[in-house]
Amino acid sequence: MHSSPDSDSELPYIEPPSNEALKPIHKPPPYTGTPLVLFLSDIKLFFQNFFYLPYLFIPLYPWKSGPFCELYPSRENIIDITIHCILSVTQLAFIVSLFTLAFLPTFVYIGYIAVFFAVNELVCWHFNSGIPRSGLKSSEDGFTSSWPRHDDEAWIFLNGICVGKNWFQKNIDRISRTFHRPVVGIHNRTAGVVFDLIQCLIQRALLYATQDVRECYILVKNALLDDHKKKVIFILHSQGGIEGGMIIDWLLDEMPLNKLQKLEVYTFGNLANHFSNPYRGNDTRSPVIPHIEHYVNEKDFACRFGVLNFTRHYTQNENRFAGKVFINRGGGHQLNQHYLDDMFPLDKTLQRAKDATEGDFMHRKVRVRKDGTMKVTTKAELPAGFIVSEDEGSKNGIMKPDEVPRMGDLSRLWRYRNGQLPDSFKSVLTDGL
Repeated sequence: MHSSPDSDSELPYIEPPSNEALKPIHKPPPYTGTPLVLFLSDIKLFFQNFFYLPYLFIPLYPWKSGPFCELYPSRENIIDITIHCILSVTQLAFIVSLFTLAFLPTFVYIGYIAVFFAVNELVCWHFNSGIPRSGLKSSEDGFTSSWPRHDDEAWIFLNGICVGKNWFQKNIDRISRTFHRPVVGIHNRTAGVVFDLIQCLIQRALLYATQDVRECYILVKNALLDDHKKKVIFILHSQGGIEGGMIIDWLLDEMPLNKLQKLEVYTFGNLANHFSNPYRGNDTRSPVIPHIEHYVNEKDFACRFGVLNFTRHYTQNENRFAGKVFINRGGGHQLNQHYLDDMFPLDKTLQRAKDATEGDFMHRKVRVRKDGTMKVTTKAELPAGFIVSEDEGSKNGIMKPDEVPRMGDLSRLWRYRNGQLPDSFKSVLTDGL
């Protein structure tokens, strides 16, 4: 028997913050373990969620935003998908061959590995070439020129696994069309699905910063230091969550508090094993970075390997994974097709985000998952850190404590769609300063 669209198993929900206050800990956070311990732990976690791997790419349909969708049957997408399929097969065969050909003489064995990596890099040139190191900008046309200017904002995007120039440009343009802002993206180069996943394991175990991490760090830091920029919006997808987490760690090490107040971070399908955001004092309502939100598909392998594992199975005291978590019950990992199309859908013109209507993710009533159970939650019962935007809660603009908010009432990123601004620019850190 199929569940109805409004059944309990289909409705989205939020995860409450996993701590109420800072408390003493009895063991170090998991992400601070030795590289070997982290790597073995990730291998175990990988196989625990192995059967969710297909959800990196499924569902294959629908294509709500048409050509913006990664799996839409356009010529460019078909070529990219075909190459990725070939790379996946050859890379898996290569990994197996490392064991079966171990009897070869050392120099032959090393030469074989070197040749394979060289050929793989040559094939991936199709995905990685032609992208400026300084960042790829969103497309401009007559429609984008009519948008209100937001010169006091910087929108920066860092992509995830398996993304070449074709999908990267579509990701940037899709974000730009949704929020009516120019976007700059730093490209996290792809080496194919299998090698990208292996790189994620290495980055989580060793905190290994690739060149794109350094380039994106420079871009974000300079934007924060620019006195003309009042807000820096940092959007991360997939492996970009791992790399963005490293960047945030670096920024927290050296940037002054007043500069970090300008930063807002929004992630989709986050693969990271930690996400730092210390408190200014013992008050959990006063984080250094005022706004961090994670958008999750519950069946997405990346989320089960990343954000969901570390927010559900550890308190924030045990493993620092800061930020509000918004969870959709479906699968899929592609940014445009599986995340933005479901949570931030465009209208039929594909030029602007449509308002939430009955059945949409942002129109659903807020439900909180706690101790394995779901509960519809009123404004007064919301967990710490979740704040209702008072401008759209009810017809008179003010939501009463016994009213049930909708997902869009809690999402700050939702307030930016179509060039709009959140109801308040006031940082949670400015009170009393």
